[in-house]
Amino acid sequence: MKGPKRILVELPTADEIDGLAVSTPTLSVRKFEYDRSGEDADLDYAPCKGHMILVIRSEKGTALVRRNGEKGWSLPSGPISTFEDIAGSAKRVARETCGLSLKSTDLAAMYDVVWHFKDVTVKRLHIVYSAVTDDERPEAGKGLSEAVFRRDLEGTALPGELDRTALDDCGDK
Repeated sequence: MKGPKRILVELPTADEIDGLAVSTPTLSVRKFEYDRSGEDADLDYAPCKGHMILVIRSEKGTALVRRNGEKGWSLPSGPISTFEDIAGSAKRVARETCGLSLKSTDLAAMYDVVWHFKDVTVKRLHIVYSAVTDDERPEAGKGLSEAVFRRDLEGTALPGELDRTALDDCGDK
């Protein structure tokens, strides 16, 4: 007999979400749902309260990273640790994924992302920041094979819908 489906919810505290809403009152939350009912969820990671996606721009272009073993490029991203504030996690993720320091950050979007796996549903808030750096060159962090600035993103393979949407949401920032 199959047991009830479990739900894993990873979200910032209500106060943190309220703080984001107050600092950016025109922001709306988009919802993304993915059916992965044929797959087991990989839950072998440290607990988090969400996920950070960064659109980091410089005079040389937009920062992109390539994960080990993958062909396509993606935006710098990483988990928001349970103990850190959201804005602080943007700076940490930029430093850890591509060795960049951020001169400025602006909250650009929030995505409510839900994955439906075989025996568990995972719900996680993704926070998108548009950021600027003065750094000359990105460096690939742990688990990444390359980090670059790209001036022209046309034709660049960004495999994830969330990355493409984040670029659109940060287009005019």
